[in-house]
Amino acid sequence: MNKKNSSVIKIAGGGIAGLSAAMYLQKKNFQVVVYEKEKKIGKSRHGDFEGIENWIFTSNNSNVFKKIGFNSDKISLSPVSQFFVHTATDKPFKVKSALPFFNLVKRGSNKGDLDSQLFEQCVKEGIIFNLGEQAPENCDIIATGTKKASAYISGINFNTNSKNQIHLLLGSKFAPKGYAYMIIQDGQGTIATAFKKDFESKVNPLKNCIDEFSKLRIDIIDPEKFGSRGSFSLPFGFKYKKPFLVGEAGGFQDYLFGFGMKISMFSGLAAAMFIEDKGPAAKKLFRDLNKKRKISFINRILYERLNDKQMHSFAKRFSQSDNSIELLSSAYEWNIKTLIRWSTFKSRYEIRTS
Repeated sequence: MNKKNSSVIKIAGGGIAGLSAAMYLQKKNFQVVVYEKEKKIGKSRHGDFEGIENWIFTSNNSNVFKKIGFNSDKISLSPVSQFFVHTATDKPFKVKSALPFFNLVKRGSNKGDLDSQLFEQCVKEGIIFNLGEQAPENCDIIATGTKKASAYISGINFNTNSKNQIHLLLGSKFAPKGYAYMIIQDGQGTIATAFKKDFESKVNPLKNCIDEFSKLRIDIIDPEKFGSRGSFSLPFGFKYKKPFLVGEAGGFQDYLFGFGMKISMFSGLAAAMFIEDKGPAAKKLFRDLNKKRKISFINRILYERLNDKQMHSFAKRFSQSDNSIELLSSAYEWNIKTLIRWSTFKSRYEIRTS
């Protein structure tokens, strides 16, 4: 039996990045204490649906959870291989792939929600949780989420009799400089829009999204509104030492369409590997993560320059591709063209770096 490491590792924040770091270290015989300001893990979420992508990283999602130390058989992952893309100028395009684009999960504190499932496994492993407490200043890992707001998320959760389906909405009508979506899974649905706020605009993106789906006769029962915020701030000057900033606190996210859960989990894993004294492997993982988020930052810049007509052309091309998931993957490749764009854009764009 392995001897318990005498070091107590303190983690601020019980989101997926913090839980990933905690589980890995606990499995490596460290004693881990997680401080979470909410009284329940996942309490800051609303029971909304999210996707864990399969195109930014090629690692199978089940294997990612296993690598961190979670039992993937006890995590609800629903593969998604097709969805519809709406624009302001045409009927929806159907996009499909032989391989799943992403795995659907539900975020929140209820049984069956991803946050709750990860928390339960952490507790069984012996991780100590101080819930409803502010973290001390001497934490080893900071995973407390974003403190800046440059994007806003507005949405509804609802019950429905409509069949399972997923829709992506693009264009200034639905999500100015952002994206919107509807996900229906097993009688529950989420409609949400993530957008840059123009305080002079009279556009109501969420209402426009709901109106769009009313054309499809979607059955919306007992809708409950929710809202949150996000950040497109990309930090520089990453340091390979404690305290490690992971997840959104460290800017580890997908800046294009918000599919940042795997990046977030990997950042927690990389920090944990450093603490375990696996410096070379941890540095390699952090370098890979930094490349991916810089590429997504560039993608966001280019995306925000598209007008509605150009978005329509993009959606049409995407739907006509024989290998649409490969098309997405190619947008996250680091090459000389990407390097030139990074050098050009990094210091003069409204998605400010910090």
